[in-house]
Amino acid sequence: MIPRIQDLEQLKQMKWECVGKVTKVFVYPVKSCKGLSVDSASAEFRGLVYKAARDRSFIITTEKGTMITGRMVPSTVLIQATFEDSTLTLTFPGMEALHVDTKEVEKNYMCLKTNIWGEDTYGLDCGKGCLLLLYHADLPASRVSNHPLGSRCPLLRDDDHSLYADFGGYMLMTAESIADLQTRVSSKIAAEDFRPNILIEGTKKPYDEDEWQYVKIGNTIFRNTVPCSRCIFTTISAETGKKNPDMEPLCTLKTYRCEKGMDSPSFGINLGLDLAGEVSVGDEVHITRSKSSFEYVKG
Repeated sequence: MIPRIQDLEQLKQMKWECVGKVTKVFVYPVKSCKGLSVDSASAEFRGLVYKAARDRSFIITTEKGTMITGRMVPSTVLIQATFEDSTLTLTFPGMEALHVDTKEVEKNYMCLKTNIWGEDTYGLDCGKGCLLLLYHADLPASRVSNHPLGSRCPLLRDDDHSLYADFGGYMLMTAESIADLQTRVSSKIAAEDFRPNILIEGTKKPYDEDEWQYVKIGNTIFRNTVPCSRCIFTTISAETGKKNPDMEPLCTLKTYRCEKGMDSPSFGINLGLDLAGEVSVGDEVHITRSKSSFEYVKG
């Protein structure tokens, strides 16, 4: 397993290239719910943290522990989650706000099991209902970073996992790649539809991120671990909570962004963290470059 970069002298010896600036930073306190667009957030080893809000530290499940996501219930993307002190507040158009005191949740410590894509994980029950809301709190994060393309990703570590995110703790996209996709589809798309944590603008070409190796934002160092595989969630508008009737832009992505032998297209990159720090809107983004090991074929 590749070691994390910890030596500042090693950083100085690497060939860094400025590729743009951070234009948006997003934190999603509850998996599949609306993200918080923030000016700055702390990059920690399980994901971004803004004030008390930790990325994807809550998950909605059935009483039997089956996770509920926007793939199954598209309108979940309209649930706004805010976090002040120790209280999570959930709001949804036309409904009363729901408040959860996480200190009480941790005090009660009712630990329940859920499953994310075949991997068991746990959370603290935030209260009974027809659905459950689980809070990861400080429970061990034991999920392993298994990925079908993992054998071809030399910078992927076994511990590059997250709390309740599908895969890694960080996902980065570029405005240029999104703009290129927009030229290929007639329906309007937005960065928010793809749920990135970090949006970059200023790259010289679309999909430049495929070739990035290490990513330095401010004093924070990331690794490009594996391409971000895309699914039906991309067809749900973050603005309306409705699914595109033509299954766009997923159908178009499948025509030119599928790795050979794969059914799911890639769009954006998952990142692993080497050096923790702050990520802020306006930060310059520096990268080291390596030829991509992936070959995207036209469908």
